[in-house]
Amino acid sequence: MPATLKASKNAYRAMLLKKRQELLAGTKTRPEALSAVQTPDEMELAVQSVEQDVNVTAASVRSRMLQQIDYALERVAGGTYGECQACGEEISPNRLKAIPWAEYCLSCEELRSRN
Repeated sequence: MPATLKASKNAYRAMLLKKRQELLAGTKTRPEALSAVQTPDEMELAVQSVEQDVNVTAASVRSRMLQQIDYALERVAGGTYGECQACGEEISPNRLKAIPWAEYCLSCEELRSRN
């Protein structure tokens, strides 16, 4: 593997690990996501219900992102990071900078989103 390619993959790996750590830290600082409700009036109950829904949704999004980051780290270790999972072409460096866990090139991602 050329030195420049190895250096760029190490940079992406570092970005992935940093984002993974941020997500894990966010999970630990939000234990209230499933807190118990104590006999509030109807308005407080409604607000707590919405807050719980938002917290559960946020936890789900964090969980999905962690899965995507872990899969990207597996691809880094396996030498396939940066290759589109659909067509095998290289994913553009700009796309990987924006979304380091991207699995598909922009063309394949657009096709997937239309279907």
